[in-house]
Amino acid sequence: MTLAIKLSQIYKSFNKHPILNGVNLEVQQGEIIGLLGPNGAGKSTLIKVMTGLTNPDSGEVWLLNNTLSKNKHRLRKYLGIAPQELGIYPHLTVKQNLQSFGALNGLSTKQIKEKYLQVIGIFKLKKCENQKAVNLSGGQKRRLHSGIALMSQAKIIFLDEPTVGADVDSRNQIICAVKSLSKQGVTIIYTTHYLQEMEALNARIVFLNQGIVQTTGSLERILQKFARPSLELYFNNQLPDLKGWERENDHLKLINLENNRTYVDYLQEALNDPEIKKNQLTNVKILKSNLESAYHTLLEKKITGEN
Repeated sequence: MTLAIKLSQIYKSFNKHPILNGVNLEVQQGEIIGLLGPNGAGKSTLIKVMTGLTNPDSGEVWLLNNTLSKNKHRLRKYLGIAPQELGIYPHLTVKQNLQSFGALNGLSTKQIKEKYLQVIGIFKLKKCENQKAVNLSGGQKRRLHSGIALMSQAKIIFLDEPTVGADVDSRNQIICAVKSLSKQGVTIIYTTHYLQEMEALNARIVFLNQGIVQTTGSLERILQKFARPSLELYFNNQLPDLKGWERENDHLKLINLENNRTYVDYLQEALNDPEIKKNQLTNVKILKSNLESAYHTLLEKKITGEN
């Protein structure tokens, strides 16, 4: 497969504070990358470096097999960016917004017409194409905002929290649109706090933490390596003190699940504890291994670079 993005030893600091600490990454054409990590991990800075909005202190960025530093102006036309903040003209219609951005991005009249038909189809905007953007629902505005990123010759698209404020239907439509674009060979860099979206997209996860790629891999690999199941106990009144369990809001959570022991072992042990008999157990929850549990496992691990 063709490389869409290659990052080699990317370093970036602001006011002598390191933000990116040697990021290495390769992204294939048509891949969906789920860029995850805690606040302050360097995600926004990394996107700015990849889009040429800021220069790294050292290291090299390749886009479509060309160095970004030497070909910035030529390569930018192949990048589509939809930041978290809405960037639409409120008093223009959906159609006028899309056509205007197409013209601003240097598309010909023929290209604008072709791209417009593609975008309203992918993002399900046909029914509201003649409505002013100010009158759209939150979800429709999000779809329009994401669609604008396609009104160009974009081969790589950066979507930053594209479903924030969107209703369930619009969120699903955006997810379907991203998957459709990927099948067409468009590379997607996708950031979100809704981890379920990464599972729906079956994205390759890139977990950025403290300015480095802590780990990367398929969703299946990340779940297999880092996801941990969990057991929770809920009570009618106060929470008892149980060895091996920690208090978390309104319940107790098992701290460590050893490989040679089952949920039943821990539950039986807890039920036999004198402390638990003083309180009324109202609910038991068994949580499966998912991306959220993998996320928390990674946050707790010592940062040593990609593993």
